[in-house]
Amino acid sequence: MFKPMSFDLEETARLFGQKRVLELRGLSNRLIREAAIENNFGKAELGVIAYALHKMETKQHFLNNQKWQQVKNSIATNLNSALFAARNNDSKQLIEKLKDIIRSIQRIDAELGNYAQGIYEKAKTKQASLVYSYGLSLAQSAELTGADKKELQSYIGFTKMIDEEEEQKSIIERVDELRKLVEGRA
Repeated sequence: MFKPMSFDLEETARLFGQKRVLELRGLSNRLIREAAIENNFGKAELGVIAYALHKMETKQHFLNNQKWQQVKNSIATNLNSALFAARNNDSKQLIEKLKDIIRSIQRIDAELGNYAQGIYEKAKTKQASLVYSYGLSLAQSAELTGADKKELQSYIGFTKMIDEEEEQKSIIERVDELRKLVEGRA
């Protein structure tokens, strides 16, 4: 089976604290894949958060602003609080701490961001497109990540994901691969 939420939170906090942005993005993609397979909204939310943090850590206008360090400290504190909640099976507190992280991301992005659409909204759309590429419907992908369906449809059309080469595997082969992945044999 997949790693527990506490492991994923600990990994997110560690990578974010160490400014390991490429690994943070890879973690985000793993979380989204697992969320799609398990239909796990918490894991999907963390995957979107990890992707947004990756994006913010690569933007000079964030890194060079003195407010970023305060926000980063707040996010790190909330990640650790979420980890504590996950370890104690306190799902209410876990969700609240994830929401606090999202609010921090949205607040600093509104203040320092350069675009009309915020980093967190873009992260939801980007990660929903990844979910879509795993075979979930557009509606399922949007629901799992909280992305706007119209933005997702536009993004998928823009990326030409639909035009990519057709799947050469039968449904039986794909189900077998998914079963192996879930059982940890992939």
